[in-house]
Amino acid sequence: MRPIGRDPAKLARLGGDPHAVPAWDAAHLADALQGCAAVVSCAGPFLEAGRPVVEAVLALGLPYCDSTGEREFMRWVFEQDAEARRSGALLVPAFGFDYVPGDLGAALAARGLGPLRRVDVIYASRSLATSRGTRRTVAAGQASGIVGMEARSVEVPWGRVRALSIAGGEAVTVPRHLEVDEVQTFLAMKVPPALIAAAGAAARLPVVGGLLRSAFERGPAGPSGADLEAQFACLVEVEARAGERRAVLAEGRGPYLFTGEALAELSMRMARGKVDATGARAPAELVEPEEFGAATGLTWRRVEPG
Repeated sequence: MRPIGRDPAKLARLGGDPHAVPAWDAAHLADALQGCAAVVSCAGPFLEAGRPVVEAVLALGLPYCDSTGEREFMRWVFEQDAEARRSGALLVPAFGFDYVPGDLGAALAARGLGPLRRVDVIYASRSLATSRGTRRTVAAGQASGIVGMEARSVEVPWGRVRALSIAGGEAVTVPRHLEVDEVQTFLAMKVPPALIAAAGAAARLPVVGGLLRSAFERGPAGPSGADLEAQFACLVEVEARAGERRAVLAEGRGPYLFTGEALAELSMRMARGKVDATGARAPAELVEPEEFGAATGLTWRRVEPG
């Protein structure tokens, strides 16, 4: 393992073969990545920190996956598809809690249905504790409309939850492997849509936005204890153009734990040459839902559509 970052002291605590780079740019990152078999990127917000990593990967023709939840960064990564195929690189963005369950669930639910009218993906967790990196992304994305106003009320294993539409990544990945007219992602939260809208408007003000970012920085580095292992669910509902509807429910423990498991599993498969692909790819283009779920602690079951 070769941890790469800017702070030598923090890298030393991770063990392995740490490499500190003097500047976070493609040239220095490419030097640090020489000899690596696969790359896992967890440096966010990705629109700021993620691009130089991808550029370095493209220069070296390496397999790559990341933990982003940022749809605009995902779009940019998929725009590099032709260059990745040319260089022999494999780019797999957002390979974690967001948005692996939704993308794989859509593929699983849609088997044999033909063209789809709509796919709805609803994420819920019994804990809303977040990492500092996630909060940085939220602070940056709030002003750009990451949360929408469409709402869904659905049943999950611990009860009924209310979810709001978000700028989810399934709108980017699912159409790569399914013929579908519309893809929408929802996230269960307890905040009224009107308050979300007001917070978004306030966050666009420089002073308020700065205070919000400062407050997020002062919070805990990440979930711990029961929050870290909190139960999560991902409900995926699909509707065919012919009218048939299906739904599958994915269940797991700990959104951040699952993200770590998913990235570790895929990157090890990449490093061992077990993933024969190049270009920018969606999760369902590379792994089979039930097999990958078994490898990462994610269970699937058919349920009735809501």
